Amino acid sequence: MDDLEVSTNVASSREEIAYRQGDPGYVSDNPGFDYEAKLWGGHKVDLSPSYLGALRLRYCLEDLVDVRGKVLEIGCGAGGMVKALKTYRPDLEVYGCDISLQAIKASQQSPGGVHFKVADAYNLPYGSSSLSAVVMFDVLEHLDNPERCIAEVWRVLEGGGLFHFYVPCEGEIHSLHGLLARLGWRAKEEYGGHIQNFRTKDVISILNKQRFHIRRHRWSAHLINQTIDVAYFIGLSMRGKNTSMSVEGYLEVAKPSLVTIGINVLKSVVAVASYYESRLFRWLPGGGGHFSALKVSQVAQRDISR
Repeated sequence: MDDLEVSTNVASSREEIAYRQGDPGYVSDNPGFDYEAKLWGGHKVDLSPSYLGALRLRYCLEDLVDVRGKVLEIGCGAGGMVKALKTYRPDLEVYGCDISLQAIKASQQSPGGVHFKVADAYNLPYGSSSLSAVVMFDVLEHLDNPERCIAEVWRVLEGGGLFHFYVPCEGEIHSLHGLLARLGWRAKEEYGGHIQNFRTKDVISILNKQRFHIRRHRWSAHLINQTIDVAYFIGLSMRGKNTSMSVEGYLEVAKPSLVTIGINVLKSVVAVASYYESRLFRWLPGGGGHFSALKVSQVAQRDISR
């Protein structure tokens, strides 16, 4: 049996029973938010700045340049980002997992060479020390126990393995989200499932506690991104209900019309402006951080610190 996989019976049980919302065994990281009600991350992701995920993909590929072997994305949604990783790095053996049964079913309709599985971030169905790299985008802020998730990442990574992730830092006083949160604004929690408002020092503390060596940290989501994001969630709050998919997901399935053309143009302008703003000011604290860390032994950690 491949050391990457746990028992087939266990994996099958999780897919068929434990993660169906409404079943007695269903596990949710945020019981107040329905992750089956909205299809996340199914749209195409490309390195072109006109895609909203372009910068996340770019930084991830840069950090994976020396990685060989097996790579897992935790919280892959319907697989847009992890399929892009496979497209740009066809030499890698790529896996994706998500707690949403709907998202994994959607991803498996066109897997693009990626192995998908239903799983939660606290109990990954992969063997210890079986992966060369783990990547994650916009996941930790959804978890009630992010430390437990990162401990699982440590477990499945091989020695020297890479952990690359992006996380919103919406607890920072310099961010619009942080300022609004201090005034009682909770739209991102209600309509986006964000139950953690991290500060950069919180993220670094968790990584250090789990014995990761932080190799690189870059900022993004500066003023343009934050302004549009806040406006979007204020709009959802005024509307009184969530959408069933993302903007880019909607544009992929909607019939062409003057409305969709207008939305696509506006989305592309925002994406390009946000991309170059964050590239230019990647050294300046923004609304989110791209972290790259290595799993190293305690001995190696002491050597690095010298």
